[in-house]
Amino acid sequence: MRTTIIAAVLAAITLTAVPAGASSICGDVNGNGSVTATDALAVLRKAVGQAIDLLCAPSGSQPLKTGQTTSYGAGTDGDVQKGAARSFTDNGDGTVTDNASGLMWEKKDASGGIHDRNNLYTWSSGSGSMDGTVVSLFLASLNGGGGFGGHTDWRVPNIVELQTLVNYDIAYPGPTTYSEFNNKCFGACTVTTCSCTSADYYWSSSTYQSDTSYTWLVGFLDGYTGDLHKTNGVAVRAVRGGA
Repeated sequence: MRTTIIAAVLAAITLTAVPAGASSICGDVNGNGSVTATDALAVLRKAVGQAIDLLCAPSGSQPLKTGQTTSYGAGTDGDVQKGAARSFTDNGDGTVTDNASGLMWEKKDASGGIHDRNNLYTWSSGSGSMDGTVVSLFLASLNGGGGFGGHTDWRVPNIVELQTLVNYDIAYPGPTTYSEFNNKCFGACTVTTCSCTSADYYWSSSTYQSDTSYTWLVGFLDGYTGDLHKTNGVAVRAVRGGA
């Protein structure tokens, strides 16, 4: 009997194992925001036939929580709070890893340098292609030499990736993001001593298909998603990794 239970547990663990390239937060099968012994207990209960839902999808692509916790009626976002719990790790080198998506983000600061939250960059020089200062200045700086944080594959996030940084429980005038991207932001702080977000628009890499001279962006003043002409000067936060 004991051998049968152990075999069943191992089978259940195999079904919920983290796929290559996915985030290790996949071990959080009970959705409490961290990987603890309670997750192993949930797997055991599932293995012996109890009605337990293991929340981590094998694909590592489970939708994320929005951040809303206030209920505005049965079935509303704040009532059901569906999605993977949000969890972030400050890597101590000016980067933050989103444990739910597996993406690594550049932190912004108030130092006046390349990471300054108030820096604005053009998406395009006017050609329609992404050849503006977001590439020639921003990404060239981050990916030059040994690379920022030891990585040389930094890029501009697509619109879906960028939207994952919006915390929809924070009201205007923002910044509508998580504390890991907005804390201790005062004085001439750097990416290793603070984390900043300007309550303004940030570029995505996704072109607006109704008029390809425009690009999708996210406004962290209130979480608004819109579009803007590619030659405008807008803030940008770099990302790397992902599926």
